Formats: sequence, C-alpha cells, structure tokens
Amino acid sequence: MASDPEAIAIDIGRRKLRALYAARTRSKLIVKRVLVEPIPETLSIDDAAALGAWVDDCLIKAKFPKVKTTIAIPRERVGLKRLVIPTIVEDELPDMVRIALSRDLPFDADTAVIDYVIIESDEAHTTVLAVAVPQEVLDFQRQLADAAGISIDRISMRNMGSAALLESLYKSSLQGILAIDITGEGVEFSVVLDGTIRFARAAELPHLDDATGSANAVVTETRRTWMSYRIVEESNVVGRAVIFGDLDICDKTAGPVHELLSVTTEVLKNHPLVKCNAEDMDGVWPLAGLLLEPLLDVQTIDFAQPRKAPDIAARKRKRILTTVGAIAIVFFALWTMANVSLKNLQAQEQELSKERKTLYPDRLRFKRDVLKLKHARQWELANADWLEHLIQLSTVMPSPDQLVMDSWVGSLEFSKVQYDKKKKLWSTPHEVRIVVDGEARDQITVDAFRDALVQGKLYTLSSSGPDKAGGRRLDYKFTYRLGAEEIPESAKKNTEKVRQEPKNKAVAHRTSGDAGGNE
Repeated sequence: MASDPEAIAIDIGRRKLRALYAARTRSKLIVKRVLVEPIPETLSIDDAAALGAWVDDCLIKAKFPKVKTTIAIPRERVGLKRLVIPTIVEDELPDMVRIALSRDLPFDADTAVIDYVIIESDEAHTTVLAVAVPQEVLDFQRQLADAAGISIDRISMRNMGSAALLESLYKSSLQGILAIDITGEGVEFSVVLDGTIRFARAAELPHLDDATGSANAVVTETRRTWMSYRIVEESNVVGRAVIFGDLDICDKTAGPVHELLSVTTEVLKNHPLVKCNAEDMDGVWPLAGLLLEPLLDVQTIDFAQPRKAPDIAARKRKRILTTVGAIAIVFFALWTMANVSLKNLQAQEQELSKERKTLYPDRLRFKRDVLKLKHARQWELANADWLEHLIQLSTVMPSPDQLVMDSWVGSLEFSKVQYDKKKKLWSTPHEVRIVVDGEARDQITVDAFRDALVQGKLYTLSSSGPDKAGGRRLDYKFTYRLGAEEIPESAKKNTEKVRQEPKNKAVAHRTSGDAGGNE
C-alpha cells in the first residue's frame, strides 16, 4: 500500500486533543512531534468551527506541518460487529454487510457509513469485521478539518491503531491479545486475534487527578469487559494483556489486571517499528498504530472512502468508454498525421516563401522588361500608310488639266502610348496631318475638289487662306490642311485597282513637289 512519507494522526476527545506527527520509511515510523493538549472548558466541543480553529492554533504552535491527516474516532461513536456472510463473492459483500449490520446498529442505519475488513473465508462463507459510524459524526469531522485547515487522508477507529500495534508486535502469537488503551478521559478495550479485532468496548473514566483512583476505575471496567467478552465468545482465546497510556496509571493497573485475567500482562513502553526520539507516547500509541497501518500491508478501515458495492452498469459504461476511447485514439492518430502533414506543408510554404522573396525582384525585372518591350512595339504602331493617303486623294482629284498639286506634306500628331487598366489594352492614339498645295483652272474646280474631300468623310479639311488667282501653271492657287485617322479597310478595298495601275495618269502626272509623308 502506497503511503505519504510524512503524516499526522489526531484524536479529539471530550477533554483532550491528541496529535502525532511522524515520518514513514519503508519499515518504520519515526515520531517527530507529539501533542497532548487539554480542551479549554470555555470551548464547546459541539461547535465544529470554533473547535477546528482552536485545533489549528494548537498545531501551528506545536510546529505541525500541513500534511495529510488521519482522524481517529473513539469506539463509543462506532458500531462494530463480527459477521459471517453467506457468500464468497467480494462484489456482493458491501450490500450484504450493510443489511446484516443494520439490524443491530443503535443509530439510524440508512444514513450510517459502513466499512469492513475480511477476517477469513471458506467455501461458502466470509467472516468480516464490520464497523459503522453515523453520517453526522463524519460531517462534524469534515467541518472541523475544514476549519483547522486539515487535509483528510483517512477517518478510522482508534481501536484499529491498537490492533495494528499488537499485530506487528506479536505476529507469531496463536492466542488473542487484550489491548487496554487508557486515553486519559476513558478506556478502550480491544481483543485482537490474527490481526483483526474480535471484540471491542469503550468506557468513560471519572476525571480523577489520583493515579491510583484512575487505575482502580480501569480495573473495574476491565472486569466488566471481560465478562461481556466471555458471554459473546464461546471459548477463552485471550493469552496476553497489553496496557498503554499514562505510565503511572498503567503501572498501577498491570498487577490487578494480571490477577483478574491470569494472563501475561505488560505495559507498552516501546515498539520495534516505532522510533520515538524521546517523545512521550502516553495516550498516542494508537495514533502511531494508525500511521503504521499502511506499512504493514493489511486491510484498513476508512470511513472517508468506505468499500462500496460495484456499479452494475459499470461494465456497460466501461465498454462504451472503451469504444469511445478507441475512437478518440483513432481520431487522435488522424489528427496527429494531419498535424504532421500540416507542419510539413507549413515548412514547404516557408521554403517557397523564402524562394519567392528571392525570385520576386527577378520577376518584377522581367515584368518591367516585358512592359518596356510592349511599349516600344506600341510606339512602332504609331505610323501611317502615306501611299494609301496619296491614292485616296488621287481618287477624288479632277484630271491633271483641271487641277495639279504643287506639294504634298504629311505628318503625325502623336504624344504617348496609353494603357487601359480596365480593358487591359494598349493604344497609340495619333492623327495624320496632310498639307496640300496646288493650282486649279478655275474656282469651280477648286470647290468641286473641296466638296469631294468633305463628302468622302475620310478627312477633316481646313484652309490656310482664301483661294486666289496667280498660279504658275493654272489660274487659281489653293492650300488645304487635312486631318485623318486610320483609313478603314472598306476604303482601302476601293483603291486596290488604283494600286494595280502603275501607269495611271492620275498618279503619274497629278503629283509634283514633295509628294510623300514626313513623319
């Protein structure tokens, strides 16, 4: 049984507080401090909060640490009986023990907390030592512990500590041992056989300052106990009596008890498993036994965590929980795999991100070069088919004997390349400018030529001045400024025939001077 290395046991009686602080090794109990303190008469022992606060103050003054504590309950508050249960199935014992013990309890069995230890079993029966305590007693102890700042480890009987001491001291004894525990305000009797209590009784002692008087009271109660025990038990199995408590009272009690019982009688002054370190153990030996129990690998009574019947639906719940656990493990495995995969992807993402940051300037440089190239190519598109414009003019010109051109100057008006972000299109908006100087035979011919240009809708026309007489070859001089955009394909088709007639006089003879485009 696992146990904490350090522990405290306390017993709060009607008149005294007894406490023991000890360290536990694998095989021994090392007592560090012992506290026996009278309870002030002004303090109500029924007030859990006030009593707990006083206990806390006493423990602090005695330099007791805040470690897990075993609380001892006196025999007078506990119902105890040895029972023979007609079953050997451990799962059936809790309910059957409760039913069997409830018949003989002097208090309400429905609210009682019951625990037991197994003494022996045969093919059909199990013998147990069953103990019960009222629920209000445990509630009082828990309230007191809360008020004292105590962390409860176990709640047990003081008699169980006496039994643990005697069992470890007389392991090879084949006879029962009568433990007489003189607490200082009462006396508790326990008959211990094979490590378990066969019989237990408690009696209150008068509050006497005289050790002899107290010893006589103990002997009287011993006689009563012995008579009660002989009535319950069929045979006399007691072969030894051990007395522990106040040494003055114990020494005065040993002789009369020996004469009464006719058995070996001794006073417990030391124990091979308990190292006292010069601490006075009067009145606290059973507390040492309670702290010694976890080292002896024996069954113990614990009202804080009593044995209970197994939950009938536990197996079903266990199967369900097992299934749920298996599903959870599968999901956890999948989650783990997904998490590993995610981490790998995140690592790849980081690597790619680093690579992107490295290559991003090159990408921008490449994109910039592409845009420059597109921009340069778009600049090249800003051009005009000057020959086509010349042919278009020649198609509407009168015959050479009616009108001739002295000069023909073409130019482009173009500022920049444009890009439409919405349409994602490049454009090179430009306009063709043509200045035509010529001479005509008369004003009618000039007007007809102007009307033909206007009606053709390819050009916008303006004059630099009025037409006037005085030409070198023909009578009227004129100067026209033409504006145009790109020539439509439909207009180009109409001039294909002109392109295929290199001997056409309209082209060969009607132009002169600077015939051509100047970009």
